[in-house]
Amino acid sequence: MMRGGLYLMAIFLFCLSYWIHRSFGQPDLAQIAYHLNFGVEMIGTVDPVITWRFVRWCLLAPLIFLALLYYAERRWLKVIAKTPQRNHPLLYRLHRWFPQLLVLSATMFWMSDVSAFKYVTADFGPDYFGANYVRPEAVTIEAEQPKNLVLIYVESLEQSYSNSAVFGRDLLAPLTDLRGASFRSYEQVAGTGWTIAAIVATQCGVPLERVTIFDGNTQGQMMDSFLKNAVCLTDLLAQRGYRNVFMGGAATAFAGKDKFLGQHHYHEVYGREEWLKSGVSREDMNGWGLYDADLFARAKAKLRELSASRQKFNLTLLTVDMHEPKGHLSAACAQRGFKGFDGVVSCTAAEVADFVRYAQDNGYLEDTNIVILGDHLSRKNPLTHQLSKLSGRTIFNSFISKQAPQPNRAQLLHFDMLPTILEFSGYAVPNGRMALGYSAFNQHPIQPPKDRMAEMDQSLMNRSPEYMALWSDPDDH
Repeated sequence: MMRGGLYLMAIFLFCLSYWIHRSFGQPDLAQIAYHLNFGVEMIGTVDPVITWRFVRWCLLAPLIFLALLYYAERRWLKVIAKTPQRNHPLLYRLHRWFPQLLVLSATMFWMSDVSAFKYVTADFGPDYFGANYVRPEAVTIEAEQPKNLVLIYVESLEQSYSNSAVFGRDLLAPLTDLRGASFRSYEQVAGTGWTIAAIVATQCGVPLERVTIFDGNTQGQMMDSFLKNAVCLTDLLAQRGYRNVFMGGAATAFAGKDKFLGQHHYHEVYGREEWLKSGVSREDMNGWGLYDADLFARAKAKLRELSASRQKFNLTLLTVDMHEPKGHLSAACAQRGFKGFDGVVSCTAAEVADFVRYAQDNGYLEDTNIVILGDHLSRKNPLTHQLSKLSGRTIFNSFISKQAPQPNRAQLLHFDMLPTILEFSGYAVPNGRMALGYSAFNQHPIQPPKDRMAEMDQSLMNRSPEYMALWSDPDDH
């Protein structure tokens, strides 16, 4: 019984690693641990393709491999019996300890695969966050004529898809043609590489760090009060009379988006459950929720409504069609001749560009600015082998307005978006510093240190009391 349990544990770890790589690429332990906070809540919100792959590779496959291993073991014992007697002690000892050796090998492989050593040693390094965090509420921002904001997060949209040499054509041509202001090097660092982490990083100027089931405090309470002590973009906008509206294709409960949005002054939130209640049938959705074309159709109506209200607003949109592992090609895109994952990328680009042109053609850009951001670099998808040929991959970004401020550099990180978007919206951020970010617009005396990314790679995710205080009261630790 013990032998079978050890075999099953080792096989499960190998299969789990395979499933993670095939479905998501190369997440680290911090990302895996974060999602484990939500346990069974995740099952009803994730794409069924990913769930079925988990059942196949992490539940069914280990049982099959276990049976094959027992069969191989019986054959091995017969081989031992036929060997000279003097070899039996060594061979039987190897047979006896083989399950333990397999578990040890699987554990070491898995820990290396998810960078577990770096995760564990983060408790002992320098506090990068505490040394560099500038509290947003301590920064006075002013604007003479602030603009409305439309903030569009496009799932897994990276600039690399515009490389004609790799893909045969510019897959992002409709977006490229918009000619918005953009930054050549919008780069990804630790704590920003999945959707909710990217939203947190761009709106709050902080990474999504180690608030996980492996910590000793009351995780449920902390997740329900998602970064309650952080001051984020929508908190600042709400203080200045903005109405914040979120519209996404997927379930807002996935990975705690609903908790973050509810904690940070989003006045209206729409996701898969809201679309179902509004009359959209499940048959007209993909595995995650509303197709991008349907999302933008509803976003146009909401833009008209918000603009007519005469109240300042922030309309935040989040797409799903490009989500790994295979993407989702809508019937509308297929009818227009798009096919394959490159077709999903091109059709998504066309849908985003069509929304922007709608805003332009109807005069909304007179008082409204649009920011288009990939949420993070693409992970495992059918074009991964082509993307892997490229060095220095960066995330798509475009700032569209009648008159954008002047960029001050080429490189951006997620954390820079908080002050950058505020200055793009007409606010002045003294010194351009807010949270961990540096505004990339206008001229400021303080610019990001040249070794910032290298230092973040070493120390950003280290344990920080100041970071933990953003989640709960200091007395809770």
